[in-house]
Amino acid sequence: MLLSGIFPPITTPFYPDGEVYYKKIETNVERYSRTPVAGIVVLGSTGEAILLSDQERRDVLKTALAAAAPNKVMIAGTGIESAHETLRLTEYAAELGYDAAMVRTPHYYKKQMLPANLLAFYRTVADRSALPIIIYNFPQATGYDIPAEIVIELSGHPNIVAIKESSGNLDKVKAMVAGTRQVKRQTTVTETFEAVTPRMLKAAAAESEKQSRELVSVASLAGSAEARERPAASTGHVHDGADSATKPSSSAVSVVEN
Repeated sequence: MLLSGIFPPITTPFYPDGEVYYKKIETNVERYSRTPVAGIVVLGSTGEAILLSDQERRDVLKTALAAAAPNKVMIAGTGIESAHETLRLTEYAAELGYDAAMVRTPHYYKKQMLPANLLAFYRTVADRSALPIIIYNFPQATGYDIPAEIVIELSGHPNIVAIKESSGNLDKVKAMVAGTRQVKRQTTVTETFEAVTPRMLKAAAAESEKQSRELVSVASLAGSAEARERPAASTGHVHDGADSATKPSSSAVSVVEN
């Protein structure tokens, strides 16, 4: 999947009493969908996902996706401390129709954040996820900074497609770029080099089906009307009225109902 362009992480609005303001999420996503951004990140750090209950996370994901334009790449923040819970939320995001999952690094048991454990965590999630995985590193919030060497090793996994690197360490970014330069992927894009995702294809198919239902063929109507209105003597030939009524006119047209 092509990830190119701007992907703003949206906020999760709240009422003064702390309840999630779902209508405002809907309004915001509709507004962002009218901008040139390539996609939208839901339940990132800006979305305060860590403060939400499991049901609230699910409801936010559902509300945001329902309001998004079909041509925007939708990324769901699904990272939780355990691989099991991360997969549960990722599976739900996939069922809704999200295009990718952004998984932050686990961090609570910092002494256990050893290379082998991080590799096992991300490989377990990536192996079982129906969505492409984006690693999310935000050490200012988590207190843990995933080493470049681990990211480089994970880049070889076919279902790990990107990293959101928020450390601000440019030397680390350069090291990751150099270390992953050999990784080659194939992806489907439009003629204008924009992303194509299963959700977009599904939306396009639904729109095409809708339009096909709106196409009303009037070929037989045109043919029968022509047979009724044309005088037999005017052509110099004898016409069989029944035969003319059943054959569509060669200049048949289709009418699109708007």
